[in-house]
Amino acid sequence: MAHLNHLLTFIETNPALSVGFNIMLLVVSGLFAHLMCKFLLIKVVRKAFFSSHKKDVPLEKDRRIAEKLSNFIPVIIVYYVLQFMPNMPPSLVAAINTICGILFFVFVSVFFNEMLDIVNNSYLRKTKRKNHSIKGYIQIGKILIHIIAAIMILAVMSNKSPVIIISSLGAVAAVLMLVFQHTLLSLVANVQVSSNDVLQLGDWIEMPDKNLSGEVTDIALHTITIRNWDNTISRIPTKNFLTETYTNWQAMFSSGARRIMRSINIDQLSVNFLSQEMLAPILTIRGVNEPLAKLLDGRDPMGVADSWFIDNGLTNLTLFRHYLMAWLAERPDIVKEMYIVVRALKPSPSGVPLEIYCFTSSTLWMEYENTQSAIFEYITAIAGRFSLRLYQYPAGHDFWRLSQESVRPPADN
Repeated sequence: MAHLNHLLTFIETNPALSVGFNIMLLVVSGLFAHLMCKFLLIKVVRKAFFSSHKKDVPLEKDRRIAEKLSNFIPVIIVYYVLQFMPNMPPSLVAAINTICGILFFVFVSVFFNEMLDIVNNSYLRKTKRKNHSIKGYIQIGKILIHIIAAIMILAVMSNKSPVIIISSLGAVAAVLMLVFQHTLLSLVANVQVSSNDVLQLGDWIEMPDKNLSGEVTDIALHTITIRNWDNTISRIPTKNFLTETYTNWQAMFSSGARRIMRSINIDQLSVNFLSQEMLAPILTIRGVNEPLAKLLDGRDPMGVADSWFIDNGLTNLTLFRHYLMAWLAERPDIVKEMYIVVRALKPSPSGVPLEIYCFTSSTLWMEYENTQSAIFEYITAIAGRFSLRLYQYPAGHDFWRLSQESVRPPADN
């Protein structure tokens, strides 16, 4: 005991040894507090406190919170132990206090960042709106936390009030706005995109200017990630969704129907008034009698004179349009409650475009394309039964046939 008192007296009388001993004591107290927090608070107290949790509920979230909280305790202990060391030089005390203050606000920002990540993960896991992302808001919150932490650290380092630091930032506000203009634009764009629900996770979007077509997989503050249908990944600045044109197909999926709007060209020279000779092959088509009866006002088609068709303006294209509308309405893969229109568009050098406008009952891409293909394959095959010719540019076979006819020897009289 006497040796210990002698050692303490010797240390107190020697300023350099006293300062070194105090610093060593601070380091040891900080390390001891750190180890106690890691092994006692995280492994023992946390498990005892959360022992009432259900077995299927993971404790990962609790462990992350406990780890971030445990970072504060060593800093606080070192700060308060320093107050009981009167022999420390004032400059060294001020330096250690400054370091403790800086570490404290750094750990505060880390803790709140971790809390925001936990909130984001919990929202995605528990919310019923699985396609809604709050990642942009989380990143905005992190930016604000870092800004506040930076202001407080500057206040600690300069030993001034945070109000003075904030007021001094007004002089460089214009410069900061110029430097972070893209971040500010992305911030505004992200808020508008997220608040108005114009874009959500899982939406199928098309951006023709960027040659993009795919599914939205991530909505962040600065960029939106899109997985294209060829499995490539594209990242587009969020602000582009306010300044550029894009198409969101999600409303189509929500409606449960997908539109078909495609035309096929009819040779104008094949459009003629109906006649008894023309009706013969048409009447053999199943389902043509009902639309024909409506056009004839219940008359017997075989008893109507050819002049009647001319007087009433009934052409083979007119009958073909009404037949296709009735045929489309009978298809199970076409929605009958929505528009079913078959119309002739403005003639062009390529013929008369006959447009099909209807909605399929399936929004899946494969089923939609199968339905659309089946419709136009049938139209291509059935048009000849109505004495209509489809228009197409002359191909190699057409020129070959013409050349064969030109060299064919004349028939003997």
